[in-house]
Amino acid sequence: MTQQRGEQEIRAVLAKVWLDSQPRILERLTKLEQISANLRAGVLDEKCREDALEAAHKLSGALGMFGLSMASSCAAEIESLLAQVPLPESVALTPLLARLRGLLENTETPHTADLENHGF
Repeated sequence: MTQQRGEQEIRAVLAKVWLDSQPRILERLTKLEQISANLRAGVLDEKCREDALEAAHKLSGALGMFGLSMASSCAAEIESLLAQVPLPESVALTPLLARLRGLLENTETPHTADLENHGF
C-alpha cells in the first residue's frame, strides 16, 4: 500500500467516525445550551452543574481528538467557567456556546493534522 493510499484510507475512516460522532457532540452542546438557559433563569442546581461539566469535558476531549483545536479550546473554556465555585452570577456562557455551535456547524469533516506528525 502506498503512503498516499494509506493516508486516504485514514482520512476516510476519520470522516466516518466524525459523522458517527456528530449527533452525540451536538447533543452535548444542546445540553450545555439548556443548562445556560437554566443559569440565566437562576435555576441551576448542583446536578445540572455536574452534568454541564461532564458534557463540556467530553466535548473538549472529543473535539481535540478530531483536531478541532478552536472548538476544543472553546469547550475547555466553558468547562473552566462551570468549574468555578461558587459559580459567578455573571458567567457568560451564551457567547461561548454560540461560538462553539458556529464552529461545529461549519465543520463538515474534521481537520486532519499533518498525518506525518502522527506517524502515518
